[in-house]
Amino acid sequence: MCSICGGNYPLELVKKASEAMKHRGPDFSGEFSDGIISLAHNRLSIIDLDSEANQPFTSPFCPHLVLVFNGEIYNYKELRQELKKQGIPFFTQSDTEVLLHAYVFLGEECIQRLNGDFAFCILDKRDDSLFLARDRMGNKPLFYALNQGKFFFASEIKAILEIGKFSFDLEEVSKWILFGNGSENKTIYQGIFSFPPASFGRFSNGELKIKKYWECVPCVDSTLGQKEALDRLEEILSDAVKIRLRSDVPMALCISGGVDSSILAHLAKRIGVECLYFGINFKETKQNEIQHMKQLQKDLGIDVSYITPNLECVKEDFRNLVQNQDEIFRSFSIYSQYLLFKNIAPFCKVVLGGQGADELFGGYYHHVGRYIFAHYKEFENRIRIYGNEALREYGFGLKCSLDDSLKLKLFREDNQEGMRILQENELPLPSMENLLGRFLLDFTQGLWLDTFQYNLPNLLRYEDRNAMRFGIENRTPFTDYRLVEFAFSLESSLKFAKGYSKYLLRLLLERLGSKELAWRADKVGFSAPEFVLAQTLGYNVSSLFGIRLAFFEVLKMRLKGEI
Repeated sequence: MCSICGGNYPLELVKKASEAMKHRGPDFSGEFSDGIISLAHNRLSIIDLDSEANQPFTSPFCPHLVLVFNGEIYNYKELRQELKKQGIPFFTQSDTEVLLHAYVFLGEECIQRLNGDFAFCILDKRDDSLFLARDRMGNKPLFYALNQGKFFFASEIKAILEIGKFSFDLEEVSKWILFGNGSENKTIYQGIFSFPPASFGRFSNGELKIKKYWECVPCVDSTLGQKEALDRLEEILSDAVKIRLRSDVPMALCISGGVDSSILAHLAKRIGVECLYFGINFKETKQNEIQHMKQLQKDLGIDVSYITPNLECVKEDFRNLVQNQDEIFRSFSIYSQYLLFKNIAPFCKVVLGGQGADELFGGYYHHVGRYIFAHYKEFENRIRIYGNEALREYGFGLKCSLDDSLKLKLFREDNQEGMRILQENELPLPSMENLLGRFLLDFTQGLWLDTFQYNLPNLLRYEDRNAMRFGIENRTPFTDYRLVEFAFSLESSLKFAKGYSKYLLRLLLERLGSKELAWRADKVGFSAPEFVLAQTLGYNVSSLFGIRLAFFEVLKMRLKGEI
């Protein structure tokens, strides 16, 4: 994991931009320029620690190409063997070289063969064109700015802010404060865009042309029974974990006492790769998760390091947390993750986590609400297990069932305080119609939108910035594209059954040996005590709208150069 940046800018300016991302790659910094295109790279050494794998990367096999690459190609060993059979030479043991040589041999089609988390750029010195690509799920970030033929790309927005003056896109700012989300591929900065996931592009002669290379379309396999589906899930996920345990540096696994991370811990232990295990819990949260982490510790016979932060640490971390993200984020819930990586950093450079499982298998209350509204028997089952909580979930499904005019009326009532905050701060009021896509009734459609548009893309962004702030590479086996495609081939009854969400995952965890954890009904999200943290910082807020505004205030100060 690293940082990349470059474009048709002077080398000194590109180096300045790269310096702003040094935290992503503290092991080595390199640059290249041919007088027209400049590239820069900060390296976090994970695979092949030798200096021959440093970047910008060139190869005797294709001296006309220069590569800068952020991420990992997890199936690089298999690709390397295939390419060697075709007579392709190799001079290092790195996945970087495999990527470049695969591009030479297969062209843009090589991306279809990659199983990894990546964002990369290849310069062809013969015509000064740039080829850029990003992984299917958008695990690794890539941003760009293009103005009158001047093009710049970078792993983080803060690098682009170093090359010129940018202002806020206030419409996007308002969407984030009010809705906790923005528009696809836009940022809160005018003229800075997110390069779309599952896409590649070419910059040549002052123009950037982008093309999508992968899309996951739900296609249910009604012939797949529960036993076969469970076997297939275990097979795919086991391999996803196995290839993500490839590393030449120490590794860690984040656990929470929930289903997703517990499955990963079981699979990692079975594979036999040595890992350190870490968990975190604020004492001020309503529920103490440590007892469940200790249950997993007992089930696996592993040692777990427990992190129990106090609230005072947020005073020291707050501005760093916000500036590190570069954009507004939904809530303080990501602060627990920030602290977790901060404490892991002295021991490990690679961390596995369970991001993506909830979106794929229906783990959130709004997924449950859609399902139990459409399946009354499951609503009854849910009430037996969760009591009144099932009524709140059902209420979400009911709201989704209304026609658009009624939904919009409720949206306006729900967001009155947020609209007041926007008006008081002279920010535009975005249309409530932006919320309609998030309140569709169909269960599978809701999962797809959360996976590819609303929820998971933001969570992956939060996790990448939090991890890389401390020079850690985060890996998420549940976002392996094979597992994503498999999940959207499943009948919804395999994801929700007998009153339980993520039913198939629970079956797998029970099979692996943690029955008690598999069927627990009291799991809370990876969270922090939102409003207590806000009060500790001196913010007297009563809603997430106010908390998000506080995040924006810090970003405004940074853009003005006040911090």
